Amino acid sequence: MGKHKRKLKPLSWVPSQRAIALPVTFLMLFVSLIILISATYYFSMMRISAKTQELKVSGVEQGMLSLEKVAGFVAWSPGTYQIYEFGDFGGEFKVLPMAKELMLNLTDKSSFYDVFYDSPIGKVAYELPQSEAYDNVFLKGDNRAVVNQSSSTMTQLAITQGSEHYEITLSYRPLAGSTATGESGGKPVNSLRVYIVSLNSSESITRLGNFRLKVSCTNVESNWRSYDFPSMITSLTVKTELDGVSGEVALPISSNALGAIVNLETIICSLRMEDVGW
Repeated sequence: MGKHKRKLKPLSWVPSQRAIALPVTFLMLFVSLIILISATYYFSMMRISAKTQELKVSGVEQGMLSLEKVAGFVAWSPGTYQIYEFGDFGGEFKVLPMAKELMLNLTDKSSFYDVFYDSPIGKVAYELPQSEAYDNVFLKGDNRAVVNQSSSTMTQLAITQGSEHYEITLSYRPLAGSTATGESGGKPVNSLRVYIVSLNSSESITRLGNFRLKVSCTNVESNWRSYDFPSMITSLTVKTELDGVSGEVALPISSNALGAIVNLETIICSLRMEDVGW
């Protein structure tokens, strides 16, 4: 009888596909989980950062609005002052007394032209933390360089583009008006008044963090000019250049065949801001 040889299977050292697939699957799940956690953390931090910036911007807005109220409280009352405590919103606070050049002239838009005021009136600025872009958002007032209605505010509180960052700036524009006040030498007499709020007597201030600011009204000054017009006129225009922005208001003038007398009074309220530490 022949011998039957049994064929032996060689030993296999190669793991099965199932044995390989299991750790690979766990590795893929682990990597996916890490990516998911990282992405969730990144977007959460982005949202927290954005929310923090929004809160800071809101804090600066409220701080500047409160400062404007303090300035409004002491304005036009020489000798009065208030101390205002400004919080830390992560930016730089500046008082720039030589900023915002204001030039005013009175004209009939024909042959008569007289510059009656030419001086910087100053501004306050607070640098905003880096955030989304703004496009000249006014928190109080608007972009007109001069107004002629008593219901209009002289305040311009706005978010504007600064040299490096967006800023909330506080400054003032002039207010003009006219009234007929009688007659002299057969000519109607008109009274024109132009009101100006100036910060140019303030300290030059740059501050970070918390600090206290003294806001005071140091003086209310009145300057007079008189004009004698030999013929009839119906209006005069106050033309304004305020920090490169032009504006004008037409003021009605009462006159007759002999002409008119116009008295122009420029009333300047000087507000002073001083750093009094903490």
